[in-house]
Amino acid sequence: MNKNSSIIAIGRWSAILLIAAGMQIPVMQMLHATMIKNEKKDNGFTPDEKKITDDGITSAVEDELVFENGVFPNDVDVSTSQSIVTLSGSVDNLIAKERAVKIAESIRGVRGVIDRITVIPVSRPDEDIRKDIQTALSQDPATESYQMTVSVKDAVATLTGSVGSYSEKQLAARIAKSVMGIKDVRNDVMINYQAKRTDQEIEADVKDRLQWDIWINGDYIYTTVKDGKVKLTGTVGSAIDISRAFDDAWVVGVISVDYSGMKVEPWARNDARKKLKYTIKSDSEIKQAIHAALRLDPRVSAFSPDVTVEAGLVRLGGTVGNLKAKTSAEQDAKNTTGVWGVDNFLKVRSKERYTDAEMKKQLKSALSMDPLLDDSTIDVVVKNRVAYLSGDVSSDFQKTEAMDVASRIKGVVLVHNRLKVAPDFSASFFSFPENQSYDWPNYYHSQFKAPGMFEQQLSDEQIKKNIEDSFLWSPYVDSDDIKVTVVEGIATLTGAVGTWIGWGEVNKDARKSGAIKVVNRIKVKKGGWWWL
Repeated sequence: MNKNSSIIAIGRWSAILLIAAGMQIPVMQMLHATMIKNEKKDNGFTPDEKKITDDGITSAVEDELVFENGVFPNDVDVSTSQSIVTLSGSVDNLIAKERAVKIAESIRGVRGVIDRITVIPVSRPDEDIRKDIQTALSQDPATESYQMTVSVKDAVATLTGSVGSYSEKQLAARIAKSVMGIKDVRNDVMINYQAKRTDQEIEADVKDRLQWDIWINGDYIYTTVKDGKVKLTGTVGSAIDISRAFDDAWVVGVISVDYSGMKVEPWARNDARKKLKYTIKSDSEIKQAIHAALRLDPRVSAFSPDVTVEAGLVRLGGTVGNLKAKTSAEQDAKNTTGVWGVDNFLKVRSKERYTDAEMKKQLKSALSMDPLLDDSTIDVVVKNRVAYLSGDVSSDFQKTEAMDVASRIKGVVLVHNRLKVAPDFSASFFSFPENQSYDWPNYYHSQFKAPGMFEQQLSDEQIKKNIEDSFLWSPYVDSDDIKVTVVEGIATLTGAVGTWIGWGEVNKDARKSGAIKVVNRIKVKKGGWWWL
């Protein structure tokens, strides 16, 4: 587009703004439709978008599954038709099945995922499974007070009862799915809100959540509410955005969420549109958004963490009742638009006093019930409320999972994770952003191979190409802002990204490229354009 065309385009937008203001038409929606029309007419697809093919998507999903040690790629088959991914095959637990779906959804260009994966768990008596689920719910500090009943038939668990929010309902199901032997979970728990809210209040809350969630761009998701039923429409850049928007829409008072009107289009991340949302927010706005997120998190809502924000840097203070609440509060802050750093000074102080022996017993029981840790050998010591984990696990995925299990034990204030990974490699010294799925621990560092695990040393040129090719498939990375240099197998990354998500994705892509070492000098901007 030449200079004169740009001026004409700006003039058109100004006219639209004026007309929309007079007619009370949603301005952003009109801009969105106009820009889509102009881009398709004038620009078509970007060079990167032309590279997105069904075969390429299939390869990208399979590549991610290979590096995702919590899912067994040999048992999961991937096929793609018209950008719709179909997953088939079998896994031995529900968590692995769900992670495979999330991995596929997170690949750029994927419009949807058809899940045909079957779960074939270890065989256990239904009554043993039921008792373990009941125990897990009663021992978890966030769900111990939930009033619900568990029944199990043919390894399928049914949850009934009532809770106060959608996130509480989802948390109960997440805990049930983590018990060994489960084939499926039917979540029939009812949501009983304490007060009735108007459609206008619900709609305002949904829009706020979509705007403040760093994983999606709420500007292009449109919300309508009628009789407590939310309808989402609009265009997003990846399938994972739809899943995230669905979860965000479940604010207090919502009866149902319909996202059938949402669609995924590759052009939704074009540079012309990504610059419409500027992520610089005032500190007071960020603080208010974090407080709202903490109130909606069932692991944190029972406490009142102190939140201060200075130039986008968040400080969390005060006390919480368990270690998982502390890490969840930090995740909630990091998931907020405008936040570029979090200092977590929350103190863990439980109202009840548990002996070290009681905490050790609960921790050993929780580890033994977790299907993700079935082939691990973990020794547990608890001393002065500090849990020490040692022994052998097969992956960094399992190492992180064990640490997350320990953080949920009531009374534990700190976890020292001394588990050894076979082969002898651990990436736990890296700091990564949390996974986007609610209440899942930080699994980012389990998604790459260790140096020395590659069959042969790749050339510097090939390593560089591998890294840059990987950037194509992440909806959170813009390769134009990242510079990659490789010298004697050592990859150096420089540049800046707009969110912690982009930082984690860039880091992951570089570490699975075949480099001997990765030097990550990527900076997270204190304020910058949002990436679609």
